[in-house]
Amino acid sequence: MSYKIGVSSGWWSITKSEELLGLASKVGATTTYGVNFVQVDFESIAEFQEPDVVKNIKKLIDTLQVDWGMHGEIGEMMALESALEVVWKHSHRRLHQYLDTIYLKFCVEGDYREYIPRYIVFHASSLPTIAMVVERFRYAGQLTVTPSGDLNWIDFIQKSEELKKWVENSNLIYFLIGKESGLAFESVDSIKIKIGEWAVVESEEFREKIRKRIEELRKDGVGEEEAKKIALEEVSREIDKYAWEFFRNITRLRFSEGAITHEDIAYLIVARYLYEKRNDASEPLWNLFFKDKSWEKLEKEFGVQFLDKNGEVRLPPQIVALVAARYILGHFSEKNKEEFLLEQKRLLEKMFSPDRVKKIEEEFLNKSPFEKLAILNNLISEKVGNGKRKLMILFENPEITRAGEEGLQRLVHAIDIYRMVKAAEKIANGTYLGMVFDQEHYLHNNLDPLSEIKSLQKEAEEVGKFLLVFHVGAPKPYHPAHHPIDIGSEAQYWIYKYAFELRKAGFGKENEGIFIFERGGARGGQYPAQFIGQSAAALRIIVNFLEKEVEPEKLPPEFYGISSTEILSEERQLAIIREHFFDPLKGLLQVPEEEYTFLGGKVIEKGKRSEEWKREELK
Repeated sequence: MSYKIGVSSGWWSITKSEELLGLASKVGATTTYGVNFVQVDFESIAEFQEPDVVKNIKKLIDTLQVDWGMHGEIGEMMALESALEVVWKHSHRRLHQYLDTIYLKFCVEGDYREYIPRYIVFHASSLPTIAMVVERFRYAGQLTVTPSGDLNWIDFIQKSEELKKWVENSNLIYFLIGKESGLAFESVDSIKIKIGEWAVVESEEFREKIRKRIEELRKDGVGEEEAKKIALEEVSREIDKYAWEFFRNITRLRFSEGAITHEDIAYLIVARYLYEKRNDASEPLWNLFFKDKSWEKLEKEFGVQFLDKNGEVRLPPQIVALVAARYILGHFSEKNKEEFLLEQKRLLEKMFSPDRVKKIEEEFLNKSPFEKLAILNNLISEKVGNGKRKLMILFENPEITRAGEEGLQRLVHAIDIYRMVKAAEKIANGTYLGMVFDQEHYLHNNLDPLSEIKSLQKEAEEVGKFLLVFHVGAPKPYHPAHHPIDIGSEAQYWIYKYAFELRKAGFGKENEGIFIFERGGARGGQYPAQFIGQSAAALRIIVNFLEKEVEPEKLPPEFYGISSTEILSEERQLAIIREHFFDPLKGLLQVPEEEYTFLGGKVIEKGKRSEEWKREELK
């Protein structure tokens, strides 16, 4: 495989440049700067509604002979890792909108399959971590959903008998009742008493068990009041069974049946679910993250109880990353929600006949994102040939969200993003998700890019299959610097060093590796052609030596723009120096007459013939 050099278009909302008004304009705005790939930065999915947008994209790609990819929106609109219902639904709707729009614009409204972008990039995380410092309480009071987008946590838990037992044995069911009921409880015991009192009134089965036990005790000679007390205590030991119904009833009335309004608890439950399902081929994340380590061993290793005896939740970043990955994958396995599917159908009914809309719904809209990606890639292969082009969803290590939260995003480390996309391959039976490595994002998150790459080299044997894009810029720890790359600069060396280590991990070997210089600010007075063009020139040098696999410490002067071949060879430069060595002394020295030297004139004055004084004769 080889490498491509590209540049991001930039956002119109940031630069306010006229050349960024529209998708096609963004494709054409940067392709005259010495690159053959452009990453179009999306402001909104509405950009696809511009008249003739796909026709114009086709025209520019054909004329300029370039390829393209997309950078999707960032922020909570695409926070796929969130368990909060409102964020989950927004993100799920948006993910489907991207895929539906590409299908409609490139496959339904016209046959432009070969112009579908190579990838769509989303940030792996847009939210700060949870169950750490004050973040433990930041997202409380909002409804949470399971990784499938369901509000009913009781159904989710009870589908796994092992998970159900753990929720009971750890007293989590009672902590949930205490938090979600709105009632004032002093202890778990007081909650159990309340459930018992409720069961006496509401459960015929519970009352029957108590009645029978009282009869047995009375036959043994126990007094009536004492028998009632003993019977209630004994039957209450089975209170776990009734706790679920109590929880179901209080949440049904207060929020929604089986609802949880604490995101840290939602994450805790999903983490335990993944542990209990670790031997299930459809849930590979636990083994990818922690191999054969047990829940208890991890608690000991991290030095913290994930759920302590007081009901406090403390999740280390590794557990948070595990669950964040599961929420992201949950989006790709789930069809669009009914309300959003109806929204899309109403829009289509204004454009197509009812029969056509029904066909589009059956063939594409009513599918999961994994299924939609498979359909799109099959359509592309039918047009251009198998394996020649593919659409992938790529996940980029995130940028900093707020000052002081460096490195605290839920899914930030390269190895964890790799584990997620590797799990996706196992679940979907295809490589539809991939990775972007952004060295500047790691730097301003207080993380060392080289350490991130080393972790990939150590564990991720197949990372070359998934790592498609390397975002580059002068490596500065500021957000967002996106500073130009000068030829011969320290920045050029460090980008090469990162790229060299990524190549050792597989970048550009199993896939065509794409370098993207992310457009940012220029030095004063520079036009885009200047700072983008010089960065592209530096990247061409980097790619040239990268393909030769030259060690970073052995880079020759040519890498830094000092050529020693052809017109700038050392031999030619030395010859020029010798030829013009005395140029500064012109007009300052007198050269003796060649045959008779300085003394020839005096010899003639003395009456001697000049032939007798020739230099050759008197040597």
